[in-house]
Amino acid sequence: MPQPDILIIDDDPLVRELSRDILTGEGFTVQMVTDAHEAIAAIKAAMPKLVITDIMMPGISGLDICKAVSADPELAHIKVMVMSAKPFEVEKRRAFKFGAVCFLQKPFDAKSFAKAVRNILTGSK
Repeated sequence: MPQPDILIIDDDPLVRELSRDILTGEGFTVQMVTDAHEAIAAIKAAMPKLVITDIMMPGISGLDICKAVSADPELAHIKVMVMSAKPFEVEKRRAFKFGAVCFLQKPFDAKSFAKAVRNILTGSK
């Protein structure tokens, strides 16, 4: 399998598949991970340009994934977008502290989600 542009980590199949459909419709290659325990191994195997992860998942949180990616010299170049239904400012600050480049609140609309991903991958604002 070729290197995906984006790796989506979310335990919610509806969010995962909706995210994939939006992003593949925008021309991105997407791989999905359903089990957060497999996330770091999947990131190392796929070496995507961007990881999109939910915060609240069983076992390993998206913030743990964010920390692990930014702390690993092999993975530190990979950008991480954190999504969450938790709108609390403290969660946003923690996400950025642990290396996230973007925090997107759920529910999100398709246009703003696709635009945020495109901006991250192209470096535009």
